[in-house]
Parts: sequence; C-alpha cells; structure tokens
Amino acid sequence: MRAATSEIRTALDPAHIAALLDMSADAILTVSPEETITSWNRGAAQLFGWAAEEVVGRSFTVLLPDEERDLGELDWIHRTTLAQGSIRDYETRRRRKDGSIFEVSLTRTAVLDDAGQLIGFTAILRDITYRKRLERELLAGERLKTAGQVSAGIAHEIGAPLTAISMTVDHMLRKRCDACVGATEMHILQAQTDRIARLARQLVNLAKPATPSFAALQVNEAVAAAAALVQSQLSRHRVRIVLALAPGLPAVKGDDAQLQQVIVNLLLNAERAIGEAGGEIRIVTRRERDEAVITVADTGRGIPASHMPQVFTPFFSASGGTGLGLALAAQIVKAHGGSIEAASPPGQGAVITIRLPIGHD
Repeated sequence: MRAATSEIRTALDPAHIAALLDMSADAILTVSPEETITSWNRGAAQLFGWAAEEVVGRSFTVLLPDEERDLGELDWIHRTTLAQGSIRDYETRRRRKDGSIFEVSLTRTAVLDDAGQLIGFTAILRDITYRKRLERELLAGERLKTAGQVSAGIAHEIGAPLTAISMTVDHMLRKRCDACVGATEMHILQAQTDRIARLARQLVNLAKPATPSFAALQVNEAVAAAAALVQSQLSRHRVRIVLALAPGLPAVKGDDAQLQQVIVNLLLNAERAIGEAGGEIRIVTRRERDEAVITVADTGRGIPASHMPQVFTPFFSASGGTGLGLALAAQIVKAHGGSIEAASPPGQGAVITIRLPIGHD
C-alpha cells in the first residue's frame, strides 16, 4: 500500500505535472488575479510565437486583437469565470507575436486556494482556424446549392413565356421588311430576348452542371475555336484578341464544348472590364510539368483587392455582368480536375490562370 501511495505521489509531483503540461500541443498558461501571465507552456510558444521569457510577466491583453480589447472581452471573461468557476470552449480570436489574427477555442478555470480565495486562472487555447474555415466553406456551399436550386426554378418558370415572346418576334420580323417602321425595335427586342435566354441557361447550368464528356482534347484548338466565336463581337467594341499558343502542347482529358465555354466566358468578362476605350486580351498556353496552363490577361481596369476573394462567387460582378460567367468557368475547370485563379497586378488588368492535368492514356 505504501509503495502504491508513493507511486501516486510521484505521479502528482508538481514538476512531473509541469513537464506533462509542457508537452501538450495546446497552449496552456496561467494568469494572476490581475490578468498577468505567470506561466507559458511549449504549446503556447508554438501557437503564439512568443517564448516564455518574452511573455511571462506581461498582461494577458497582449494576446488580444484590438477589436476584442476595445470591446472589453477580457473583463467579461474575468467576471464570467469568477461567477461560473469556468468557461468552456468559448470561441474567439487571439493575436500572435507577428500580429496575425487567428481563431481559438478557449477554456478558462478559476483557481482557488484552500480558503476559497482566488489565486489565478488556468487557460487552455486551441487553434480552430482550419475548422472554422471548413465550416464557413460548408455553409457557403449549402447557400450556393440553395441559390442554384431557386435560380433553376426561376429559369424554368420564365422559359415558356420567353419562348413564346421569341417566336412572336421572329414571326413578325419575317413578315416585315427590315426597313419597315418598328423593325429596329423588333431587332432590339429579339437581342434582349436572346440575352435573357442565355441567362436562364446559365442559371440552370449553375444548379445542375452538365457532366463532362471526357476525351483527348487539344487545348490550343479549343482556345482558338472559342476566340473565333467572339472575335466579331469583340472587334466591334475595339477589343483585340492576341493568341500565343505553345506548339506541341500535349492533350488533356476534357470536354471540348465545355472548355470552349470557359474561354468564351473569360473573354466576355474581360471585354466588359476593358470597357468602351478598347484594349487587348492576350491568351497564352504553355506546359508546366504535368499541366497545360492557359492564361487570359486583359488591359482592363483590373480587380480590386477587396473583390479578389469573391471573383468566382456566383452573382458577384464588378463589371455590370450577371456574375455567372466566372462562377461557371470555375465550376467547369474543377469538374476537369483543374484549378483556376485570378490575379491583378497593380496598374495592370486582370489575369486568369487555368491549370488542367495532362492526360496519360
């Protein structure tokens, strides 16, 4: 019995406990009743970037971002911990030594002496940045799915009356000569009806994207064909397309029609960004290791840094478009196992880069 008691005492030795705490991957620290940091384990050093000697003796507020500090969060945590004895899994933000902000789960417990007097607090902090990002992406995905379903329903409802309008306009144009009164207005109505029809198809494709029909695909041929489709329209708006296609580019596995749609969407988006002043869109293809790379660069106004995270988000547009072209392009590229990214060098236009895996049949 004495031997067992001795083993328990050894296991509970303060030095042994301190060593175990120091091995934890979580940040574990203690603070005084005045919120001064009194101990700092190895996990805290790794998470925050401060060594123990740099932070022990400093106020706990050094770990708080300005917003949390201004809101008086530490005072609330202090009072709540005293009232309840502890706070568990409280999600908040903290600041590293380099100034970067990250999300944490905080568990804090009041430590009392034998007389019930407060002698400090223990705090355990766990980095939850990755988990919170996944949660936000999942929520955004669910919202996008719902928006796509609603949009597809709207597109379906307007399909029948839109077809009737289009057929009526077409019939009237065939009956009347182009020089007749009202013919110009009819052509405008026909063009706008076609535009609505294209938007309806885009909404349906967003909700229920077509499954790619994979085959050996020559990227250069698809790019050239897509450019030819919109060449006339872009020329009317004084926008020039320049192709710099790498010879001998290996084939990729893809759907020719869908890849052409991606390029057309990028060209039309670039045209809107360039505007009435006119400009140039340069499409370059090349090989990088096991990928075929396509870059579409324009001389437009570029993409503001604040817009960059939303460039491929459905219905987001800074150029007066529907906000679907880039979203559909990203959707198609992803279905092909590729990646798409946007950049906007200062003082230059936008650059969209697509990477597609080269086929190895």
